[in-house]
Amino acid sequence: MQWTFQPVGGPWFTATVAAVLLALVWVVPRPRPTGGRLWTLRGMRLATVLLTLVALLRPTLTRIETKPLEASLLLLVDRSRSMQVEDSLAGASRWAAARRMLADSAGALARLAEQWEVRAFAFDNGLTEAEVKGGVVALPEEPLGEATAIGATLEETLDRAGAERLLGVVLLSDGAQRALAPRDAAPQMAVRRLIAEGVPLYTATLGQPGVGGRADLAVEDLSASSSAFVKAPTAVTASLRVAGFAGRTFNVQLLWEDADGTMRVVNSTRVKTGPQGGAYPVRLEHTPLEPGERKLTVRVVDAAGGPPEGELVTSNNERSTFISIRDGGVNVLYLVGAQRPGGVPGREQRFARAALDASPDIAVTRRVFDYRRLRAGLRLDATQAPPDVLLIDNLDATALAAEAWRDIALRVRGGMGLAMIGGRQSFGPGGYAATPLARLLPVGCSAAERQRLAEPWRRDVHLDGPLTLRPAEPFGPSHPILQLGGADGPIDWAELPPLLGANRFNPRRLKANAMVLAEAAGAAGAKAPLLVVGQAGAGRVLASAVDSTWLWRLGGYADAHRRYWRQTVLWLAKKDDTTQNPVWVDLDSRLVPRGGRLDLRMGVRRNAQGQAAGAEGDAPELVRYDASVTTPSGKRIDLLTTTGPEATAVFADTAEPGDYTVRVIGLAGDAATTGGPTAGASANGAQQLGEAVARFSVPDQDLELDNPAAEPTLMAQLAAMTSSAGGRAIAPEELPDLLAEFADRDPELEEEVVSRVTYWDTWPFFLLLVGLLGGEWYLRKKWGLV
Repeated sequence: MQWTFQPVGGPWFTATVAAVLLALVWVVPRPRPTGGRLWTLRGMRLATVLLTLVALLRPTLTRIETKPLEASLLLLVDRSRSMQVEDSLAGASRWAAARRMLADSAGALARLAEQWEVRAFAFDNGLTEAEVKGGVVALPEEPLGEATAIGATLEETLDRAGAERLLGVVLLSDGAQRALAPRDAAPQMAVRRLIAEGVPLYTATLGQPGVGGRADLAVEDLSASSSAFVKAPTAVTASLRVAGFAGRTFNVQLLWEDADGTMRVVNSTRVKTGPQGGAYPVRLEHTPLEPGERKLTVRVVDAAGGPPEGELVTSNNERSTFISIRDGGVNVLYLVGAQRPGGVPGREQRFARAALDASPDIAVTRRVFDYRRLRAGLRLDATQAPPDVLLIDNLDATALAAEAWRDIALRVRGGMGLAMIGGRQSFGPGGYAATPLARLLPVGCSAAERQRLAEPWRRDVHLDGPLTLRPAEPFGPSHPILQLGGADGPIDWAELPPLLGANRFNPRRLKANAMVLAEAAGAAGAKAPLLVVGQAGAGRVLASAVDSTWLWRLGGYADAHRRYWRQTVLWLAKKDDTTQNPVWVDLDSRLVPRGGRLDLRMGVRRNAQGQAAGAEGDAPELVRYDASVTTPSGKRIDLLTTTGPEATAVFADTAEPGDYTVRVIGLAGDAATTGGPTAGASANGAQQLGEAVARFSVPDQDLELDNPAAEPTLMAQLAAMTSSAGGRAIAPEELPDLLAEFADRDPELEEEVVSRVTYWDTWPFFLLLVGLLGGEWYLRKKWGLV
């Protein structure tokens, strides 16, 4: 305990004020009071001066006390179904081994509870506290949890502990994180909180990294594009995980749904397993001939075509998803600019047009501009057929009048596809910053990039070659435009001939809805965006920085070149959107894990005037969607959606495995907000614009037993992350020794508690000071001294 002083203004200032105040004590009032009264007033003044000096000195009494603290030990025991696997010591189940280790630790736990607080929790997808009494942990008889959320469990445990000090955390588990959103938090992120708080983590892994003698085949990692085109080969990839079937041959089949709903085998491949099993990549392909939404399934059968024998779990022998097949029949208008005034067009348009002409369902009309005269306008509806897609190749903005560009922009917003192809006079260098197309393109166009026809080549707005085009994560690898693989397998983008150069897109000026599909892999333009797509109203837009894909054809990749241009046009044409069905629905995924969440987007296509395409008469504004999901058992679940031209919804009731159907009905008119019938023109005045249907699949997946292998590597990694605090991985039989080690530790951890007391800034002090001043004034007034 000690006194400290903090004088106001420093010691000299305080001393000066004290001298002045003490001098005032001896000032005699007029008229001079008698002796007794004078000394009374001087005494009150002196007391006031002393209190004032105390306030100026600001004395503080500091006390430092040492108090003992206690900490808690947390036990986390995995109770998920994978703990039933009998691959622990002496052939016992993992759960039995965990219970036996805790029973052997009862004495250490009892001693530990006398000094520390011991809390135990059983966890699976959630966390439940277990009673600890007399060193015995009350655990359920059987582990029945459907998931293992290690990361979320650690997070929730720390939240429950709050500010209490932790001696350590002991984790008993097989170490395999098997959880679905939102309980799929990475364990490493939770362990970082332990590191920040200096809490050690001790892990004991139960079970073996293999699945022992259990034989199992599983189709995993099914991947297919959400949409494909008619007559375009569609690739489906998956992985066959094999355990316990050494040296066997299996058939992996691709089943495709017919128009009548029948699943038919359209392709298959043989997989011969090695002595150690493992995962085998599988790639299957099918060329659809009819449009529509189709279900596809990848399944594994034995060499004779029957179900494999000797499996305990067969629900993972197949996986299914859905794909939308879009029709062809596209009219393309190709606007081409000459290389220079009076010159000829470049090679890109010639080879691209030849690639598109090879498709009987795509009609291409070309118009070439040589800039020797300004076009007064361009009437798109004056062509043989109104274009579904407009391609602009190296065309300077001065080639068309402002009215023509406004007409093009209006049609793109109404649903026409637009692609601008790279070149000397494309994008900013071509003067498009001053046109309505600048607001539609997914890349920014600047007036500072302008390159006049007669000016020399500007290197700052272009990338020099050679440049290799490669898909950009995350959108490129699965986008329909870049699905160029054939019967020989997926395309190797590194083998395609490099491109001569490209326009330079500023990544910081990409629009909010832009998706980068491809980027450059060359040294000069590494990671530079080359293919960027976006949405402008109801129309799709592509910005292609390259203009030398013709080198692919000359380099021996004619088939890849043809597919690239065909799929580009078909994607821009949105063949899944028809005028007969203007309402559309887009699912975030066609394959949703059990318990997972599905995000949906829905909308209605607009015409060139911005009206709902399916509306009649005065085209009332769309204000509501009736959206529902039908479960595999036939139960209908209505969805809560937002309103407006485009809306969103979320569906999370995916516990039941099987095929789900999403149905969306778009309504227009003021009365649409009141609900009621939704078929045709409803009784309440709402007009039905159209109906869209999509499907998705929830696989019959057993998270815990499909692949019940333990993960000792993960457990060791988590413990090693806290090694600075003493954390480590232990064998399960070392648990009693670890708990005994904790019990032998000194239970009292000292903590210094500092308390400070001040008396000069309290209300009694202030009241005494005011009382002295007021009392002196009162006496002087009473005695006639004022």
